[in-house]
Amino acid sequence: MYSIELLFDNIAARVSANPQFSVTRQEMPTENNFILNTLFALRNRGGINHITGDIHYIALVLGKRRTVLTIHDCVFLTRYTKKNFKYWFIRFFWYQLPIWSSGAVTVISEKTKRELMMLTGVQADKFRVIPNFYDPRFKRVPKLFHKARPKILQIGTKSNKNINKLIEAIKFIPCELLTVGILEEDTLKLLQENKIEYKAFDNISFEQLNQLYIDCDIVTFISTYEGFGLPILEACAVGRPLVTSCISPMNEIAEDAAVKVNPYNVFDIRRGLLKIIEDDSFREELITKGRKLAEKYHIDTVQQMYENLYKSL
Repeated sequence: MYSIELLFDNIAARVSANPQFSVTRQEMPTENNFILNTLFALRNRGGINHITGDIHYIALVLGKRRTVLTIHDCVFLTRYTKKNFKYWFIRFFWYQLPIWSSGAVTVISEKTKRELMMLTGVQADKFRVIPNFYDPRFKRVPKLFHKARPKILQIGTKSNKNINKLIEAIKFIPCELLTVGILEEDTLKLLQENKIEYKAFDNISFEQLNQLYIDCDIVTFISTYEGFGLPILEACAVGRPLVTSCISPMNEIAEDAAVKVNPYNVFDIRRGLLKIIEDDSFREELITKGRKLAEKYHIDTVQQMYENLYKSL
């Protein structure tokens, strides 16, 4: 939620600077009250309504011709089987109906587009791929690599972020683990059992997050499920070598600017980390490629894509 809000706050600020647009940010009054949120949306409709959070269902009352819906991923549907009533409820009210009720639907990656087509049966021409971008406040900061005891930055601690596999992988690697997110009991236990030196951070400001990127030596983002993967771009923008998953969409987004590993294989994760730690020239090559990759996802490009979409409505 934090990264998504930051992302669209940046877009809103830039679009507001265009005299053709006037942007108002609306936040729902509740976290999960379907009725209250829908009534609030109905009372606060604008000329164009862009739904950027996981409240897709409010599209039902905003008016099809003037509603843009951004879908980040299909993670809600992956939590249940088709035998569970919740699967069909979420599929209908969070995906199927909102997509039908929107004038334009944007997705952040080709992977999300493929998933939506498969899960909902909606045709490809309904979706527009507009990727995420990294926050332009992330700047390149060169750093001497601490080869003897590198600091490894892990962004995210939910189950799909795969932190427990990472902990197993670094068991015999001298390092310090920096984590961003709430650590569950099983993760804390695993850290203690494997005698991992770590520092945990949660609910931090952008400035604190940026400083963690600057202070670390390696960024890990070995998720088992993502709609996009902003930490890939953030690591590249700051100039830190990255280990990420060899599955979609991380595989496509990172291109050749990261070590790609099997997120389900502890030994492969360890191999990727050791490759960065031990091979100096390879590590520098990754950082150079990362700088070029970050340039492709600059905010200027994405802003223009959204403005063109708003004008078309």
